[in-house]
Amino acid sequence: MNANGLEPIVTRCNGNNLLSPAMLCCEVPQESDVVGEQLLDFLDGRTDGEELLHTLYDHVLDEPVPERMRALFSAGSAD
Repeated sequence: MNANGLEPIVTRCNGNNLLSPAMLCCEVPQESDVVGEQLLDFLDGRTDGEELLHTLYDHVLDEPVPERMRALFSAGSAD
């Protein structure tokens, strides 16, 4: 822990492991070679990052919408 008690939310890459512990604990696909290549392609400007975003976040789309949130939308209270 650093002096002010705050830990960084982004880990540094040592070149061997492109996935941070935060990504590993959140069930982000563990295809580090694929993710690493996609990340480097995006940072170098060779892609727009679309595939990288799909790899990192598509699993979130499979999560169900919480009932409390559905109730907000069905009641018209979401404005």
